[in-house]
Amino acid sequence: MRRALAGFVVAFFLMPAAAQAQQSEVVSLAQELVRLNTSNPPGNEAQVAELLAPRLRALGFEVDVIQTPTPGKAHLVARLRAANPTEKPILLAGHADVVGVEPELWTFDPFGGTLSGGNLLGRGALDFKGGLAAFTVAAMRLARSGAPLKRDVILLSEADEEGGSYGTRWLADNHWDKIDAGVSLNEGGWIFERGGRPRLLGITTIDKNSLSVTVSTRGTSTHSSRPLPDSAIRRLVRALNRIERFATRPRIIPTARRYLRTWARAFDAPRVRRLANTRRAFERFRLANRLRDGRYGELFNGLVRDIYVPTILDAGFRSNVLPGTAVATVNMRMLPGTHPRPMIRQLRRAIGDRRVTVEPIVTPPSTVEQTLDAFDERAEQAPSSIDTDLYRTLAREGRAQWPGVRVTPALFEAGTDAVPWRERGIPVYGVYPYPISRADLVRMHGNDERVPVTGLEQGTEWITRVLADVAAQ
Repeated sequence: MRRALAGFVVAFFLMPAAAQAQQSEVVSLAQELVRLNTSNPPGNEAQVAELLAPRLRALGFEVDVIQTPTPGKAHLVARLRAANPTEKPILLAGHADVVGVEPELWTFDPFGGTLSGGNLLGRGALDFKGGLAAFTVAAMRLARSGAPLKRDVILLSEADEEGGSYGTRWLADNHWDKIDAGVSLNEGGWIFERGGRPRLLGITTIDKNSLSVTVSTRGTSTHSSRPLPDSAIRRLVRALNRIERFATRPRIIPTARRYLRTWARAFDAPRVRRLANTRRAFERFRLANRLRDGRYGELFNGLVRDIYVPTILDAGFRSNVLPGTAVATVNMRMLPGTHPRPMIRQLRRAIGDRRVTVEPIVTPPSTVEQTLDAFDERAEQAPSSIDTDLYRTLAREGRAQWPGVRVTPALFEAGTDAVPWRERGIPVYGVYPYPISRADLVRMHGNDERVPVTGLEQGTEWITRVLADVAAQ
């Protein structure tokens, strides 16, 4: 009956007379979201709350806009209540902030929300305003249907996912009653296509962890016409070169192994299959390196390795002065099971220079030790179970939406803000609810970000059916 109701909810809002209007609703909302510049810092995510709140209230949602200690930074929590709930709520979470842009490197306005070539263009279109729009429209459709619910539906638009002090950790510590749930849907897994046909749907059940460190050194500051061997910049460059050449040993956790095996079947990729199946360390290292240098290489490398990535450089203040300090930020992306202290020791060994210091970056008031202890606990989190109604429904309706697609639990090569729920034993599943190509993926956090319009509409239909199935009586 729930499956029939889920189909009814979608069909009701996609009847031929209204199909174009309804299909464009998610695109229009995603455009509006992209046009709000919520680059973090500073974020200003309250803009998104102000956009969504009246629309959700009009449909019967109870809406809380939770202000953080930073002016203009807010979370939106919208709850569609069940009259007589028999199960804990389902939480749909998406972040309202985006990373900043280098506008001179874009070929269009990053906050224009332009439609061109079958794509919605702009910062956040893929990560994650397109997904937030899909989650929001699916929840709104459920509200419009008037279907009786067995559980509350909570829609969360988050602040500070891309960095900052007032993200979901702060929200959970201060307003847990607003976001407590039985199961959650967040960003994460990819739907990869080839030749215009979706081939692989990964539903992430666990994420990698991200901790940044500073790599810094000192040298003699002097006139640039007489450079001394004791140069901070020269030493830092040597350290970064060693980091770039250093490759950690591949380690394939069970979730990643299952994902790679499914990838191999979906794309007929024998090299990926060999990597997933080999038990020999040397062969695993060799295959991982070969895949790293090929198509989707950056994705495969992240799935099987802890990686160090230099992201920020800071040195010098005049063209004719050799500076006395040079600092780089290096982002460490750690597989589940990897602890931060050994990662930092390994990084120091790879650099091999005692005059270069490596220190974790922490967010006050947490100390270095408190931060590292927290990451120790996070390293031991287990993947969310796939034996839940939500996972099974995501898989089943994904196959119905894209016939022939292969569905698998997956490791997310990046990180998300799902940690507070996973820490409390609440299953969290991650999806980017639209089929994409590698060209789309490369633009994430980069220049000329985009999301396919057709994929966005299809993904919204998918999430609508999933939501109706797991929330309606």
